[in-house]
Amino acid sequence: MANYELIIQIEPQDVAEINKNGQRIAIVKEVSGGSNSKKVVWVSFEPFEYNEVKWEVDYGIYVSETEVQNGAKISKCSMVNPARTKLLYPCQYGTFGNPETSEGLKENTYSIMNKYERTLTFGVAQSVTANGNKYTANPLNAIGVLSQEKAVFTPIEKIKVFLHGDFNNGVIITEVTSQAHSVDLTKERIQTIKYDRLIGTFMDA
Repeated sequence: MANYELIIQIEPQDVAEINKNGQRIAIVKEVSGGSNSKKVVWVSFEPFEYNEVKWEVDYGIYVSETEVQNGAKISKCSMVNPARTKLLYPCQYGTFGNPETSEGLKENTYSIMNKYERTLTFGVAQSVTANGNKYTANPLNAIGVLSQEKAVFTPIEKIKVFLHGDFNNGVIITEVTSQAHSVDLTKERIQTIKYDRLIGTFMDA
């Protein structure tokens, strides 16, 4: 199982100013899941001078009755964690049933089918550790799935890191700030970024 790590460095005077202003570090992760799939704050935490964020390639799937709208916090109703790739999980009677084979599913793809008679919210989730604090199966994305419809999710090891004062873990954000710094971990699993107060955002170290 692949392990990933992001190190975030902030100068003492900068981290003090960030905390005085009630800002936190937020990370969102890329998930391919259709044009209607919305990003969710994967993890949000108080910054220090040296910050470590670690995770493994181990995903779950969830269902929620939270409506997909900006600022809403996902409340997971049922989930499978971990879930298996290349399989379809039907959701009915308050739970996910036994996974089924489904044509066209590729490696690292997760699929669900909404067997309810109403639209529900689905997505993938992943555990993450930030500065030693573990957060279990935090949602990565959210999409409303109509009755009897399927959805397919493909998580990608690309993240965006930014400062904020409003969002907690599991909050849906329809648009990530332009100040967010993109980090591509698809080729290098351990990377370091730093905060640059002159531009007010993060950059590669």
